Amino acid sequence: MSDEKMQVTAKDDKSLLTKGDLIKSWLIWENFPQTCYDYERMMGQAVAHVFTPIVKKVYNGEPEKKKEMMKREIEFFNVHIEFGAVIIGMIIAMEEQKAKGKDIPGDFITSLKTSMMGPLSGVGDTIYQGVLIPILLAICIDMNRKGTIWGSIIYFILMLGISWGLSYSTFMFGYRAGAESVMDFLEKGILDRILRGAEIMGCMVMGGLISSYVKMTVPLKIVTSTQTFSIQKQLLDVLMPNILPFAFTLLILVMLKRGWPSLKIIGVMILLGIIGGWTGILGA
Repeated sequence: MSDEKMQVTAKDDKSLLTKGDLIKSWLIWENFPQTCYDYERMMGQAVAHVFTPIVKKVYNGEPEKKKEMMKREIEFFNVHIEFGAVIIGMIIAMEEQKAKGKDIPGDFITSLKTSMMGPLSGVGDTIYQGVLIPILLAICIDMNRKGTIWGSIIYFILMLGISWGLSYSTFMFGYRAGAESVMDFLEKGILDRILRGAEIMGCMVMGGLISSYVKMTVPLKIVTSTQTFSIQKQLLDVLMPNILPFAFTLLILVMLKRGWPSLKIIGVMILLGIIGGWTGILGA
């Protein structure tokens, strides 16, 4: 191998980030993810905060590329903090490889975040809120009933230790796996297939949210001397369950694609709700 090729290889293999940079980012993620929620981005601004130590290292002296990265990382994101740390570690690794000149589309990073945050949120919320917290609370509250405050102290220490330990391990695992997986994706040429799969999973997650959170029915019934015909149960549900929430969501999507401002769309939603509820055509 020539000296020139060896220098290029050494440059590609050299990490742009130190362990200290990663620890700074992890500490920001673990301690400040819920300090700046909003309906448009949820944890997006917290993720951008996580990348403040990273962007200075990977794009030092390149302001336009810094802006591009931060715009990408401030987009909508919402996940369980400890389990979702693995996603943060992976995208840091991908942003590092992208800064080193690897052909990693920005859309791929965004799609990966979107596709993974739903499943990891479900696992994290189930284990933490459904198993870990109730068990620890039951044990520690029982200790406090015996006239001591040690139950509260033990609960605080255990939850802090478990949260920090799990978050740190998943964060670093995501970074290590992310760097290796990106190189593997590039070498095997499966990047496009992964991106396509992430997009499909994202659509499936959004479809599930529509059926779970958008409620719209037609309570009207046609009454005759012999029977009562329910428009919702005997017509719309037969054609396709949740067809009205699906159609209403598509209507919102069409308005967004045509450039309607969000306030105008909200106004249309309120107007349809008032008219539908007043006339009895629509119900929850």
